[in-house]
Amino acid sequence: MMQKLLLSLILGLVPFLAEASGPVKTDHVTAELVAESTSIQPGLPFWVGVRLEMIDHWHTYWTNPGDAGLGTSLTWTLPEGFTAGPIIWPTPQRIPLEPLVSYGYEGEVLLMVRIDPPPTLPRVESVDLKVRADWLACHDVCIPGGADLSLVLPVTSGPPTADPAWEGLFAQTRESLPLEGVGWPVALSPEGDDLRLEVMLPEGAEVDPSGVFFFNATDSVIEPAAPQVVTFKDGRLSLLLKPAVYAAGPVNAVDGVLFASGGFGAVIPGQAVAIAASIEGPADAIPLPVASVAYEDLSGKKRISLPVAVAAALLGGLILNLMPCVFPVLSIKILSFVQQAGEDRSRILRHGLVFALGVLVSFWVLAGLLIALRAGGQQLGWGYQLQSPLFIIAIAAVLFLLSLSLLGVFEIGGSLIGVGASARTSGYAGSFMTGVLATIVATPCTAPFMGSALAFALTEPAVVSLTVFTALGLGMAGPYVILSAVPALLRFLPRPGAWMETFKQLMAFPLLATVIWLAWVLGLQVGMDGIARFLFGLLAIAIAAWIYGRWNTLVRSTPVRLAARFSALVFLVAGLYVASTGTRMAAGSAIPTSQAAPGEITWLPYDAQQLEELKNGPDPVFLDFTAAWCLTCKANELVVFRSDEVKKVFREKGIVGMKGDWTTRNPEITRALAQFGRTGVPLYVYFAGDGAAPVLLPEILNPGIVLDVIRGGN
Repeated sequence: MMQKLLLSLILGLVPFLAEASGPVKTDHVTAELVAESTSIQPGLPFWVGVRLEMIDHWHTYWTNPGDAGLGTSLTWTLPEGFTAGPIIWPTPQRIPLEPLVSYGYEGEVLLMVRIDPPPTLPRVESVDLKVRADWLACHDVCIPGGADLSLVLPVTSGPPTADPAWEGLFAQTRESLPLEGVGWPVALSPEGDDLRLEVMLPEGAEVDPSGVFFFNATDSVIEPAAPQVVTFKDGRLSLLLKPAVYAAGPVNAVDGVLFASGGFGAVIPGQAVAIAASIEGPADAIPLPVASVAYEDLSGKKRISLPVAVAAALLGGLILNLMPCVFPVLSIKILSFVQQAGEDRSRILRHGLVFALGVLVSFWVLAGLLIALRAGGQQLGWGYQLQSPLFIIAIAAVLFLLSLSLLGVFEIGGSLIGVGASARTSGYAGSFMTGVLATIVATPCTAPFMGSALAFALTEPAVVSLTVFTALGLGMAGPYVILSAVPALLRFLPRPGAWMETFKQLMAFPLLATVIWLAWVLGLQVGMDGIARFLFGLLAIAIAAWIYGRWNTLVRSTPVRLAARFSALVFLVAGLYVASTGTRMAAGSAIPTSQAAPGEITWLPYDAQQLEELKNGPDPVFLDFTAAWCLTCKANELVVFRSDEVKKVFREKGIVGMKGDWTTRNPEITRALAQFGRTGVPLYVYFAGDGAAPVLLPEILNPGIVLDVIRGGN
């Protein structure tokens, strides 16, 4: 103990060495302050780390240095409002220095620290983080060292992206962290002068006792150099530990890291587990910050792996086909399959592949725009384009024209939508455009499993993001490729005939319903005057379609046809212009949040500061992030939040409802979504009160799911 006290005093007297924004090199250790992200966002926690690189045969120390040594310490100087968490210690190595044993690190180590910025940083373009790192480097001799390190990070309005220079090191460090909260039963009992630590491993776990060692996190509790006798039988791992010679009184509790060099078998994804045990009963919480803290990503949620994200994206894309946003446009593709029944199989397959290409290209373009705009500091998420009135007008105009074509007002032909093509026209452009349209209208919907995959994609490098978006597109287009590739499935489709004209006209009505929905969304953003201009614009577009269909196709006179085309173009341009002038109207209130009918749930408008106060108070809080253009949100609202049983439970438990309306761009709500690891709506979060951890609910709800969460169920 006296030796460690003297070492601590020596370190405090180490003179100033350096202050640098890059690596600082000393005789035996190179130190550098690095960040996992290339920038920071106000209110969003981020990770930094002090990287120590030791020369060969030299080492620095863990939080418990073992028989001799001193753990590295960090002293932070941060801008106002910033706070630094504790060091996240990777699992140490046993470093024998006969007759002593130390716990520390050789080669390279990253000491991770979570930084929490304030919710706002007005008029700040960058922040300067400073830390004083002091360490003890040892080989045959020990030399105190230290450095003043600094790092400047830009402040952006959008969620940060991982720094390719350091993301690998952070990922590697996370893999070396001990797992916490595994829930293994543990027991500690005296056995003569020693202690018997017993751990019951889960079913299927396997471990080689010769590679097992227990690192106690508190020094002067367990003798580091004493051999630990380890046995493993019937799932029970037993270690015989020797109390430290300098222990301050009888040892009746241990806490630290159980390490197995060969791992614990396939059931445990790691080599180290944090455990605690006490002779007197349940042990206190482990004071050592371990993996459950450090496994959080930039948004504060647990990071998923790329294979899981790809699988979730594939499944989410498949389910998108069943979402109400997508079905109206996919009805066109269904109609084309009916028309193609009985045709050449290779041609049908080509149409399916071209449709899939349209979906994939659209997802790639959307992903590219999101990546580029986020890199420029924009705060965007899934479905962001429907926050733009001009985009809503454009897509509504296209769908309106398609519906008029299906009704026979005019004929676009197979070159656009793949219906009504002549035998000599392949219609591949139509299949491609159907894929494009399906993707565009899919973005308001967030299918199950998509939320975490999209959040993962938009916080990873561009290549990873494009991989996830490609999986999403493949999942969405997959059923149609399969249908076009397996001729046997086409036998179940009816043969083409006169009935197809009726069916084609019938398919226009889902498109018109989508136009009505888009008009409603637009009205919430631009007000009644704006929607009136939009409707007059659609009237002009309808006149253009009628002129084109009536005078361009039914009249053989070339001058008349040219005049008809010119007139149709004039009305089309005029209609788009009139419709777009409505975007300058005052925006309306998309979702009423301050008023509620008697018996209905009252929703407060989202406010980050108020939420912080409410969730630490005694009353539960239910947080609902929604948007007028999100049909899944609207379906959940109708089925769940207007349910008498749900409304009754809200009243009985005094649940405070808070609603974040994302119909139009709102950076505060975009930041809040990112903090929960999401990029789009719907998002539902329940806080049980008194500072309880948030519970995230699925995107698609029913009353039972909500009631189970509120009542403490699964």
